[in-house]
Amino acid sequence: MSPATLWIRRVFTDSHFFFALKVLLAMTSLLLPGWWLEQTPAAVTLTLGAMAGALSEVDQDPKGRLRHLLLSLLCFFGAITLVNLFIDSPLLFGPLLVLSTLVLILMGAWGPGAGTLGFGTLLVSLYAMQGHADSPSFWYQPLLLTLGAAWYGLLSWLVLLVWPYKQVHEQLAQCYFALSRYLLEKSRFFDSPEEQHQHLRHQLAQLNIQLVSALETTKLILNRRIQGREKQERELGRLLALYLLVQEMHERATSSHYSYQQLNRDLKQVDVLAGYQTLLVELGEACYRLGYAILTHNDYQHSKRISWELSALQDQLDYSHLKRHYPRSLLSPMKFLGRNMAHLHQALLRAEALTRRQPLSEAVSVELARPEPVPFWPKLKALLHPNSLLFRHGVRLSLCFALGYSLIASLELERGYWILLTILFVCQPSFSATRKRLVQRTLGTLGGIVAGIPLLYLFPSVGAQLVILLLCIFIFFTQVKVYYSWAVGFVTLFVLLAFNLQAGVVEPVFLPRLFDTLAGCALAFVAVWFIWPDWQRRHLPRLMADAMEANAHYLSAIARQFAQGRDDELDYRLPRKQAHLADNQLALAWQNIRVEPVPRYWLNLCFDIAYRNHALLSYLSTLGAHRRHSAPLQDEQIQQLVSRLLASARALRSADTLPVYPPLPTGALDADSDDEWLILSRQLLGHITLLVNDLYQLARGFQQQTPEKDAPGPGLG
Repeated sequence: MSPATLWIRRVFTDSHFFFALKVLLAMTSLLLPGWWLEQTPAAVTLTLGAMAGALSEVDQDPKGRLRHLLLSLLCFFGAITLVNLFIDSPLLFGPLLVLSTLVLILMGAWGPGAGTLGFGTLLVSLYAMQGHADSPSFWYQPLLLTLGAAWYGLLSWLVLLVWPYKQVHEQLAQCYFALSRYLLEKSRFFDSPEEQHQHLRHQLAQLNIQLVSALETTKLILNRRIQGREKQERELGRLLALYLLVQEMHERATSSHYSYQQLNRDLKQVDVLAGYQTLLVELGEACYRLGYAILTHNDYQHSKRISWELSALQDQLDYSHLKRHYPRSLLSPMKFLGRNMAHLHQALLRAEALTRRQPLSEAVSVELARPEPVPFWPKLKALLHPNSLLFRHGVRLSLCFALGYSLIASLELERGYWILLTILFVCQPSFSATRKRLVQRTLGTLGGIVAGIPLLYLFPSVGAQLVILLLCIFIFFTQVKVYYSWAVGFVTLFVLLAFNLQAGVVEPVFLPRLFDTLAGCALAFVAVWFIWPDWQRRHLPRLMADAMEANAHYLSAIARQFAQGRDDELDYRLPRKQAHLADNQLALAWQNIRVEPVPRYWLNLCFDIAYRNHALLSYLSTLGAHRRHSAPLQDEQIQQLVSRLLASARALRSADTLPVYPPLPTGALDADSDDEWLILSRQLLGHITLLVNDLYQLARGFQQQTPEKDAPGPGLG
């Protein structure tokens, strides 16, 4: 293909671009006939309904998407009708607004589909409030807003029928892109000075968050396609095989065989270090090309260079060993690191066969993890508890809406519901997320207004404003997940134009909308600071307990594999996934706590915990990557480690004081042994034991309030 053809194909397979294209097509098909028939206000009202429908869309199979669409339309119509019934009676409408906001937010406890439906219903209700003053009849907005959402939903459903696995391809490609970024960043350890290693470890933790999130999202998408199918389609089987492959590669990518700092001191051979770095770069670039092939539905062609580089690296390591006679305690981890890279190479070769549609050696029949359904009343009881994050957010947002509506009613702001729109998008479950959105929303709104004033004076006609409106909404959907501030600027201009065209006004009113935005941002900030503030510090004991318990279960699953034989069934993949998810939560907590008003001690404590836990998970991943039935493993030491982790987790959850236990022994390394696996496994268990001892002492620091000393960092490869 020519470069231009490849670029066009890449653009149209980009998930953000394709989603924006669907919205643009739906809105253009509504606006052009309305403009032609001189019914622009009605056409704009339809596009606002389409906007709400697009923002409340969830990924499902065609049958599930159609069911969700019908339920959404029913909720939209009912909510808009209630708005029209009560909006002119503030004493009734205020309490109804607060109560319905709480209910719609709490719907998120029943899954992402229900949560998105609740958000979309709330959004379309706010659109109805803002446009109520310009509505010529009672049923005008309920019908038009619902019809707009129905038109977009029908168009999107037809697209899904044509490309039922498009979303799976897109999300699976993101997994390989994230894995590529992780490997490329990890390669920098081999040529970076020691003082930069802490920054690199921080970057790896952030990239691992993206990778684990992409894997979890892909699993949910695949579950929706697999669930209820008696016979699995061939294409779905290939995508499932590629998903299982990237899970295996993730475990190998996050594994650590040796300490980077120690490696630079012990392995005084630049050529060998450069060889490892070159291989990691090649593997990272190969993962990117594989992701691109999945995204564009092309065949992946694996580089033949990697096989030669693996052989050359082994020759160089053997030659360096002959010259310097490196100890086995250094040479064994290096050999296993090379084998780990060789396994990544073999995995990419298997992916090459999968993307070329070669017949599968056997049908892919695997069980993906699904959460156990919780009965309605126990779930509701747990939800309506002050410790529930969603309940606190729902109460906070509802009270914030109450303050905003009181301001609108007291100042008699007929079009002041923009304040509530701002609150809806700015007020997030955590302080850090709200602070970030507040800055982005304010800057984006200012940018949209500043850009809109000269633009609309240059193009005052209705036709030109419709073109600008369509361009703004297209750019918004391409950038909303990438550059939120830019997206807010364009959607600000879109909504300004939409509400003014809906009212039949040619010149938009900018200053009142700026006041509404600033008022909404201020109310959201006050609410998240004073109304049940969700400081990350209060979650640290629970997050640490979750991580220690997940690591214990992961270590137990690895030990079972050594005893019973290697497999990739659910009873192994689930503990591995839970360990990575818990590690991500700790890393996110440290990110969030950095912008919260907490003492320096808590920031350092959270960093120490997240840092050591990620290092522990890296060493556990190494054990998991090399698990085999014939390899010996010290069962007694494993049991001690699992018991210590579980005891720590139980004490943290119950807020009991941790007893003073002596540090677990790390075990002696047999320097005279010729067994390479025995040397590596004892080194790994020694590192794991040190980190478990450190984490136990940090857990005791919650009661003692004393900072802990630094511990060895995570290792290599």
